[in-house]
Amino acid sequence: MKFITLLGASVVCSVTTLSAEEGFVPLFNGENLEGWSSARSTGEGDTGPFSVNKEEKVIHVYAGCEAGSKQKTDVLVTDKAYSHYILKLEYKWAGNRFAPRPDWDRDSGLLFHVHGDLTKVWPLSLEMQIGESPGDKPNGKKTAGRFHSGDLFVLGKNLNADTPVTDKYPDPRDKYYDPNSEPVTGRSVMARTGTEKPMGEWNKMEIQVHGNEKAVFILNGETVLKTYNFTQKNGQGEKEPLDKGHIGFQAEWAEILFRNIEIKELPVEAK
Repeated sequence: MKFITLLGASVVCSVTTLSAEEGFVPLFNGENLEGWSSARSTGEGDTGPFSVNKEEKVIHVYAGCEAGSKQKTDVLVTDKAYSHYILKLEYKWAGNRFAPRPDWDRDSGLLFHVHGDLTKVWPLSLEMQIGESPGDKPNGKKTAGRFHSGDLFVLGKNLNADTPVTDKYPDPRDKYYDPNSEPVTGRSVMARTGTEKPMGEWNKMEIQVHGNEKAVFILNGETVLKTYNFTQKNGQGEKEPLDKGHIGFQAEWAEILFRNIEIKELPVEAK
């Protein structure tokens, strides 16, 4: 009996050591939103539609809001800015949708390299889309639109990214990620792979960011998009590297939960 107890303790110690060696640290403490700020916050203690369920240790977006009610968008951003890192998290749709999109595909997003005015919705940033649209749904214009986990959005008219794309599937007017193509400078690119889990199940999301050089989007263990060479124009209209910024989550008229948010900062030379 003593042998089993000691063996169990040994296993626990080994796991703890391994986790420490991996270098990941929590970005959300499970108790409160210390280290995060809401764009629409009116002061201390106001985090807009973002709240914490301490029992479940999750960030809950639009908790307790009546389905179909009119709600505001918002963004929750880290107080600290980051440049080279791996970010891991889990998300799950909680069900309710809100006006003015009570019957659209659910929509949210993970923002990185957030900069400029952090009280703006939406702030200047790059986005790994979080959404429930299927991967083969086209980019709807003047319709309910497409919100597919893994799509790339560039938020800001003076920002650009280089991404390998094809314009041949399924509609030549749309740009879809194609790892076998040459990167093209642009703003928004759709991921074709649909790997999101069904409503009510947790999805594992990872983004690997290397300054202005590259970002890799991973959903449920599958790489769905890679994008490169992030730039922005300065006041003289000259392109400059966009190599760092805050991290953020969108509140965009759909109830969603986030948990197990952790980050590992990387040395600059890591690719």
